[in-house]
Amino acid sequence: MEDGSDTLENKIIEELSDELMSVSQLADRLDERRDFLAGYLECLRDQNKLEKMEVGKAHVFTVD
Repeated sequence: MEDGSDTLENKIIEELSDELMSVSQLADRLDERRDFLAGYLECLRDQNKLEKMEVGKAHVFTVD
């Protein structure tokens, strides 16, 4: 049985495997709060599962 964090992680990886997305774009697509998702994405980046880049003022993520 999967817990909610595994399910969210899988959804994030799936979304970001197709295209780069900002935190706001991903939050809208997954119907999650932006501030919660920003922290979650940073945790995944710390685990070397995502890569973060700056594009202008936006921080965008992709699968590492």
